[in-house]
Amino acid sequence: MLLTIAGVIAAVAVMNAVYPAVTRSSSAVASAAGTVDERIRTNISVVQSVGELNSSSSWVDTNSNSLFDFFIWSKNVGDIRVLAVDEVDIFFGQPGGIERIPHEDDAGGTYPQWSYTFEGGATEWGLAATVRFDIKFDDGCPGTCTKPTGTYFIRVITPNGVAAESYFSM
Repeated sequence: MLLTIAGVIAAVAVMNAVYPAVTRSSSAVASAAGTVDERIRTNISVVQSVGELNSSSSWVDTNSNSLFDFFIWSKNVGDIRVLAVDEVDIFFGQPGGIERIPHEDDAGGTYPQWSYTFEGGATEWGLAATVRFDIKFDDGCPGTCTKPTGTYFIRVITPNGVAAESYFSM
């Protein structure tokens, strides 16, 4: 009889110790599964990249902002909308000189910086929507802009870590 009572007490003690750990583990697994599901369903593609150079490598201020701009169009090809577009990370430059470009809200008035606009009347970066990223440089413009022709690299990373990248030439 004493052995049975001791066994029941031991079982209750083990249950009290194990049950909270199992509950926390199942919550962690559910949270991780949700995060993985979101990342799997998120997908973007860089579809076009151009800079403000004409065919003779001269600066052409196509948007009349007196800054040298690169324009990158990125399409949401995933199943869910991308939230917080201003929290996207953009890495840009020529090979050997690639740098992280801050969003205009984080740049503190310095250059380079980037901003974005939704294309085609979209109001969010939802399924099949395209965003145009405008990377702005203040390199002596409008006097003598100094961006060279050659190969450039762009990498766009969503806030949940999904990335698309592309090389383009000017």
